[in-house]
Amino acid sequence: MSEKELYNAVVLLESLYFSNTFQKVLEQHNIVQEERTRLTDFTYKSTFRKEELSLTAYYFANHEVMFVQASELYSLFVIALDSVIEGITGMEIYLEKSKNDNSLIRMENRIVNEKGKCEKFPYMQLYGQELWHSPAFLLANREGLLQLREAIDIALQNGEYRHVTSSSDGDGYDLLIKRIEEDVEWSRVETPYTALSNKEEDTIKPAELFSQYRTILEEE
Repeated sequence: MSEKELYNAVVLLESLYFSNTFQKVLEQHNIVQEERTRLTDFTYKSTFRKEELSLTAYYFANHEVMFVQASELYSLFVIALDSVIEGITGMEIYLEKSKNDNSLIRMENRIVNEKGKCEKFPYMQLYGQELWHSPAFLLANREGLLQLREAIDIALQNGEYRHVTSSSDGDGYDLLIKRIEEDVEWSRVETPYTALSNKEEDTIKPAELFSQYRTILEEE
């Protein structure tokens, strides 16, 4: 099986991507752009480095979207660009290292598909168990359920995934989905009961189980 890497998309205006401001903001945080290669008429691949840390990014000028590798440099990179990026989109994709041509097509399709989803707004609300044996509830409209199904399929294939959806008041939130492997002791995982006021000690917190998303969770 080919090794995969997680990429997270940010919005960056084309005028800023090609400006000195972009370079100066990074340099203030000791991050340098080692290389920028034009792959197509509208697509560029860049490599950034800070000391021994590095990351790769793909910029789609026609969409003004940059997919940033979730490497150990990710958090520092996003913090450095906080004043110039328009926002973090919630668009994420797993790319195989050995298939660069296919990766460009998949990223482009991801952007187009995400824009199409905006026409039908997804709603989903989760209500956890209050105590032992209490019921849990998941409420969603059709679009919310369809997108959740897609997110679960991605998590099944890649191990984990972050799904962006919205509650009934219109506020967006992230649902992190993790496929738990057999080597994890379920008895040590923190229980989900919302009515318990005392924090459980010596348990594994949900965020600790994520590997690909660890750098993104640390940044947020």
